[in-house]
Amino acid sequence: AALFAGTVVTRGSGLAEVVATASATAAGRIGASLAATIEPPSRLTRTSRTLVQRLGALAMLLAIVQVLLSAWWNQQPLLESLLSGIALAMAILPEEIPVILTVFLALGAWRLSHQQVLTRRVTAVEALGALTVLAVDKTGTLTLNQMTVMELAAGHERFTPATSAAQPAPLSTPPSTSEQASLPPAFHRLLESALLATPGNPHDPMEKAILQFGREWLAGTDRLHEGRAPVLEYALTGEILAMTRVFTTDDPQVFLLAAKGAPEAVADLCLLDDAQRSRLRADVEAMAARGLRVLGVARGRWHTHPDTRPDTRPNTEWPVSQRGFDYEFLGLLGLADPPRAEVPAALAECRRAGVRVIMMTGDHPATARAIARQTGLSERPEVITGAEIATLDDAALRLRLQHTDLCARLQPAHKLRLVQLLRADGEVAAMTGDGVNDAPALKAADIGIAMGRRGTDVARESAALVLLDDSFAHIVAAIRQGRRIDDNIRKATRFVFAVHVPVIALALVPPLLHWPALLLPVHIVLLELLIDPACAIVFEAEPESPGLMERPPRRLADSPFSPAPLAWAMLQGAGMAAALLGGYAWLAASGMSAEPARAVVFNTLVLGVLLLILANRDPARPALLGVSAANPWIGRMAALVLLLLIGLQSMPWSRQLLGIGTALPDGLAVSAAAAILAATLVWLELVRQIGWKPLVEARLGQ
Repeated sequence: AALFAGTVVTRGSGLAEVVATASATAAGRIGASLAATIEPPSRLTRTSRTLVQRLGALAMLLAIVQVLLSAWWNQQPLLESLLSGIALAMAILPEEIPVILTVFLALGAWRLSHQQVLTRRVTAVEALGALTVLAVDKTGTLTLNQMTVMELAAGHERFTPATSAAQPAPLSTPPSTSEQASLPPAFHRLLESALLATPGNPHDPMEKAILQFGREWLAGTDRLHEGRAPVLEYALTGEILAMTRVFTTDDPQVFLLAAKGAPEAVADLCLLDDAQRSRLRADVEAMAARGLRVLGVARGRWHTHPDTRPDTRPNTEWPVSQRGFDYEFLGLLGLADPPRAEVPAALAECRRAGVRVIMMTGDHPATARAIARQTGLSERPEVITGAEIATLDDAALRLRLQHTDLCARLQPAHKLRLVQLLRADGEVAAMTGDGVNDAPALKAADIGIAMGRRGTDVARESAALVLLDDSFAHIVAAIRQGRRIDDNIRKATRFVFAVHVPVIALALVPPLLHWPALLLPVHIVLLELLIDPACAIVFEAEPESPGLMERPPRRLADSPFSPAPLAWAMLQGAGMAAALLGGYAWLAASGMSAEPARAVVFNTLVLGVLLLILANRDPARPALLGVSAANPWIGRMAALVLLLLIGLQSMPWSRQLLGIGTALPDGLAVSAAAAILAATLVWLELVRQIGWKPLVEARLGQ
């Protein structure tokens, strides 16, 4: 038998020959594959990169045209023309976009860590906002992964521990010998063989429960074989969902066999006839329907050739597989793994959010159905099994998946195929897993979610997110956080494009109208000192929108850089630009010189930035109502703006640097600024009334 690198030996001794090292081992090949995989840029990164590149090319072209027009059309000095061209290029380039994506996704990962979710790939933060299907394992994710033996079945007899109520609820503490009834003799062999088929120091919660139960109920009998070591073990495989341990007996030519596993697999080993299989199937269905995880138990004896005696060394005398032995079917064990208390509420929240949850488990279909009913995962009784999946082509399986929420008796290859089909059907799929064999499915999913406590290193390495406490509720909390981050990215993007429109207009229009330059490069640099914090801090700290988890997931192709939201943002900016240019024309016609008029335009533009922040916080509310919403950075941002304006106006050197003239504008300047801000506010409300409903409907895909 092959022993793979990374196998943990917890007991016993053995001799192995090294046949491969490093990348030539199975674990090494998996590691090399993971290391060689290059994470593709996210859709958001790709679309933003394309947009910025196009705007960069446009900025260079218009800047050159601006310089030529200023020097030729307006007969301005070359230096002033160059400054005008540079100002236009700076106004067009949305350099805040990389800041938004970097800061929002990085802080999003930090916020997710507070939800006990570790982010290994920041692209997962973006994908959470579009998640449509969540494929989860049952054991340990929907349930506590704390097994308790609840029922024994041997033939027509049933035994339920006296302290239980024959329902799938956990035993808080095992009964003491003095408090419990004795175990009926009919179940002694069943429990004895289950113990022999269980390692003495197990890690699996199911085997721990069997061991604890057997020690309590067989205490003081000769059926409890503490420390008895097997001479050979046959592990559970994908072909045979059962394991067998082989023990010596007093007769050197006779060996004792103890097997446990999936009831149908143990029935195959025991070669039961059709009538026996039918009765067994009915018993298993009845136990599984109560939410119990059911195991079959068998025992047997194997006789060697009189002239040979197999020992603990590898020996060709042993059968190649468990099917080489003869077994006697003893009965069934039913174990309960209670659902987590927080799961029903979390599943209900997923339904309200339009996120479909599919259970993918290796357990019996009836067990999956019972747990789904207890947790509220699904009321649809239909279950698809791994055996059925193997018989269906992709088209038939895709159609079946549209009406099935429960998948049982799955192998890792089945999970991988299901995830691939879900993605091919246009779904954004997340997948939970913990084993080495789950790694391909975790990597194939849009968001692979590994278990942090019971997951393997390979699973965690393949996943985009790692649950630090294996709780399903924290997956739902991560979805909520992902949607909030997605919303805030859109708000910040709208603000960026809205605020750049008046800046572009103030840099581009004056040379065409033979006006003096209204914005210089230094003005734009100062504006960026306000715009960048607004994007990176104010909008990132926005609380979640009302009804965040009551709306369907956004469409995967719905980008904040798509035409609809950008057009709405540019309409906001166009109104402000028109008000600013109109205000300057009024001031110039009233006889105000260029420098005081520039001061009015610049100061009003800075105050207009605050209006755009408020207008883009929530498109369903008027801009001024945004002041009352909870965001600690709004007040700080306003104070910073006022201090900046007061400081710039109060120092002669700053006024000279900015070319804004006198520090105290007259009544005409104040009237012009108030009129510009009022016109901007009216325009923003008009755009909101006309455009916010179509924008929201396009956002929700309605």
